[in-house]
Amino acid sequence: MRLLSKLFLVLVIVISAFSCKRVPVSHWFPVTPQEHYEQELYKAKAEKTVSGQTWFKAGKQVLNDTLFTEIPYQERFYLGDSIPAQSIRLKIPEGRKLVINTFRNEDDSLSKLFLELYRIKTNGKPQRIEYLKTNENTLTIADFEGDTLLIRIQTGLNEKVRVSLSLTTQPTLTFPLANHGIQNLISFWGAQRDGGVRSHEGIDIKAPRGTPAVAVENGFITQTSTNNLGGKIVFLSASGSPYSIYYAHLDSQLVSVGQRVVRGDTLGLVGNTGNAITTAPHLHFGIYTRGSGAVDPLPFISDKKEKLPALPVKSIWLGDSVRIKNKVNVYISNDFSNSRKIRFLPKNEVIRILGELSKGYRIGLSDGTKGYIPPIEFESLDKQATRRKL
Repeated sequence: MRLLSKLFLVLVIVISAFSCKRVPVSHWFPVTPQEHYEQELYKAKAEKTVSGQTWFKAGKQVLNDTLFTEIPYQERFYLGDSIPAQSIRLKIPEGRKLVINTFRNEDDSLSKLFLELYRIKTNGKPQRIEYLKTNENTLTIADFEGDTLLIRIQTGLNEKVRVSLSLTTQPTLTFPLANHGIQNLISFWGAQRDGGVRSHEGIDIKAPRGTPAVAVENGFITQTSTNNLGGKIVFLSASGSPYSIYYAHLDSQLVSVGQRVVRGDTLGLVGNTGNAITTAPHLHFGIYTRGSGAVDPLPFISDKKEKLPALPVKSIWLGDSVRIKNKVNVYISNDFSNSRKIRFLPKNEVIRILGELSKGYRIGLSDGTKGYIPPIEFESLDKQATRRKL
């Protein structure tokens, strides 16, 4: 009885604590650097101040922003005062993993910077899946779901920072032939076969007979057999992904069904078995999504360096409100395509410069709308200021 009374008392205290102050569960049990920081703000009752309320509200609001970016991408952001947080949406191309890098100027190095990565669920709600660790500048992640993702960046309360964010991708798999690379490809996805009756569902990689065909990912062998088309084949089920990897025209198979392998393990040796008997030895390499069929393998293994758009020289207007000198269209994406156009701005409209790209700006309007505009001439709201074209 005494034990039940104690448990009841503890329960009442916990309920009272939560009802007196509505603090999200994550602030009672923080995980990310931002959650730990928010916990300290709540302890200091910062949410009761005007600046604190602005900070918390901005962090939540940007999770609903819909600005979309195409990769590779680079942007310089302003974070501070009424806009301590910003966000972008993106999708990782199939077969690639996302690499996020952040860069700050030395004079901004003391300001806090938090970065969290979210998945937008089917109901439109964001679900955090990863975050940038304290004192780190790079985050790498693969996403096999094809979901829309959202990156939120935020600085500390009453702090200002100009931060550059770059997004690039890398292949999710290693190359399937030892000591070879994409320069050895001789046939690509979609090439005609059998006089156009079918198309090539993979890529062909030329290599001397006996070259090791290696595991491109950790996993286990699901099939080793021989057929008329592929000759001696091996199927590898890649761990942690929905993909089945196909090796064909092998001269010999060196693994067995059920065997677990790691990246780089030799699965077989290159040959020209099957319908490749009249051709030079090569590997037919294919990737199949379980239940969905074949996909182009090239993005999964291509290590060709992506060209990252350069940022312009840092503008004196970053973070400021300015007046545009010409009419301009506003876009929801940095590709500035007609399908992404969201509104038109007349001459002399006042905008705030929230970010800078290689060929344009991220802007904010007085009604809360955010978007991208191409390069345009504008001036300070102080009409005596020198006009400047960026």
